[in-house]
Amino acid sequence: MAATSQRRLVNPMLGTYFGIFTSAAAGLVLVLLVLEQLGFSDGLLRLAMLAGPIVLFIAVGAAGACREPSEYFAAGRRVPAVYTGLVLALSALGATGLVGMTGLYFINGFDAWCIAIGIWAGFVMMALLVAPYLRKHGSYTVPSYLGRRLDNRLARIVAAAVILVPMVLVAVAELKMGAYAAGWLSGWSQGLVTQLLVFAIIPMVVLGGVRSLTWSNAGQGIVVLIALVVPVGIVAALETNLPFPQLSHGPVLRGLGRMEAMRGVPINIAPMLGLDFAGQELTVLANRIAQPYISVGPISFILMILTVTCGIAASPWLLPRTVCTPGVYDTRKSVAWAIVFSGLVLISAASVAVFLRDILMDQVVGKSPRELPQWFRQLVELGVAGVKVTGDRVLLGEVGFKRDAVLFALPIAGGFSPIVVYMALAGAVAAALLAATSAITAIANVLAEDGVAGLVWSPPAGMRVNVVRLALPVVAILTGWIAIFVPADPLDLALWALALSGSSMFPVIVLSVLWKRLNAFGACTGMIAGFVTALLAIMAGEAAWLGVPGALSAVFGVPVGFIGAAVATRFASLPDRHVLALVRDIRLPGGETICDREERLQRLKQQRSG
Repeated sequence: MAATSQRRLVNPMLGTYFGIFTSAAAGLVLVLLVLEQLGFSDGLLRLAMLAGPIVLFIAVGAAGACREPSEYFAAGRRVPAVYTGLVLALSALGATGLVGMTGLYFINGFDAWCIAIGIWAGFVMMALLVAPYLRKHGSYTVPSYLGRRLDNRLARIVAAAVILVPMVLVAVAELKMGAYAAGWLSGWSQGLVTQLLVFAIIPMVVLGGVRSLTWSNAGQGIVVLIALVVPVGIVAALETNLPFPQLSHGPVLRGLGRMEAMRGVPINIAPMLGLDFAGQELTVLANRIAQPYISVGPISFILMILTVTCGIAASPWLLPRTVCTPGVYDTRKSVAWAIVFSGLVLISAASVAVFLRDILMDQVVGKSPRELPQWFRQLVELGVAGVKVTGDRVLLGEVGFKRDAVLFALPIAGGFSPIVVYMALAGAVAAALLAATSAITAIANVLAEDGVAGLVWSPPAGMRVNVVRLALPVVAILTGWIAIFVPADPLDLALWALALSGSSMFPVIVLSVLWKRLNAFGACTGMIAGFVTALLAIMAGEAAWLGVPGALSAVFGVPVGFIGAAVATRFASLPDRHVLALVRDIRLPGGETICDREERLQRLKQQRSG
């Protein structure tokens, strides 16, 4: 059996390494700008912008190769809080959140903030109720934690089966959104680029597991931030003389409100339970950008916040990342950093929407159809924008945009070099790879740790790592196949995943920490009841059998999960003393990680017996 490393020190060279990585990524963009001026073909530049960052990600992932379980499943528990926070934030958002939320801000306006508020509230709940206790226990997967907390293998298997569905939905959503951006960048079919993304994911993570995943994800996060902040920062500097769009888009938003009122843009209030987010098709800009409750009713606004909050707080593809920090204190800090980075991304995405809407109102709306600017005609030719004029002047309600094209339309509208547009597309591909690899690795870890190796409490170290290495390519290929052949909106898939994970996992995980009385029968009942209720609510909502949209299914699933777990627990026996002692130990923030202590004692026992 391989000895587990006892090192818990953070590598002091991390800042240098990622400084070099950032310089390489920025240098690639600068070189391509020079090559563009020298007359190199556009196809070659597109291919370089797509392949260059991916090669860097694969190199970083391969450099993290390892074989020890603590390294392979938890990156040695020495990932600094800031890197964990960056990865947590962008794993929660992914390309679906980055691209989709930008489009929702642009088309649905204020109403899209219910998702953003839910994400931030979810991280707060994670920091307060979930992450520190999972870090103290130290299990590599959520089902492993529940199985040991409840001292029951069946609970572990039930948890593994339940969480596979939302994790697959997330992986599929990210691959579809990544294929959209990569297809636009390369000009290839989405089926082909999906396969290429899948075969890029495998070498990123298979050699080093979570260790490779963590550092390649950190590099991807840096690329995402550069690709998002640089174009909108340039636009902000040109429009407001301040290169900080997060601070400067407020006055522009107020001016937009006055302009929309002058042009007679109508105000249409949605029903109380209405939820009409823009889809992937061409959507007319019929509403004011800052007017609340136009497409999302007041009750649905609140319910969406609660749904996303529970889903983020109990996400089985996010929580395993919190056990990679050096200690409980660092785990809390990492979730705080996740709030900071997700806030930066979401507010920057809102800035993109505001500045693009301002350019649109200034250069398109109110103009003659013969006076439309070249950038808008280019978007119409690409099929991501449209206009249907009925008079001699263009009205806002006659202009349509595709939701997922808004992020990439701003540099086109700003008249930037095509390289800047390609950089934005490459950032979306990086965000998709980041979130997809997180979900795919979590699926493979669950299948290996809880499905195969979980049949025994302490499997051999080599077996655990080898099973995951075999599972990772299989999971990646299967999710890629589903992404190619399942026609679904990635944003819908992501919202369903949050609803299912919140309904099945949030009640049980919270009760496992706060309620010592919780037992295996109650936990299994709560997980199954919450999951089934949410799944039925999604199907009923999508079929219009229910007055509540499917994305809000956690409104039914979370209460049912709590009630099912509480009632079923009362009909079963009390937990054993060692389980009660384990709960008390989990609640203590200091001291040795429980799983690490168990592994250390087991090694000592084997050494003495040998």
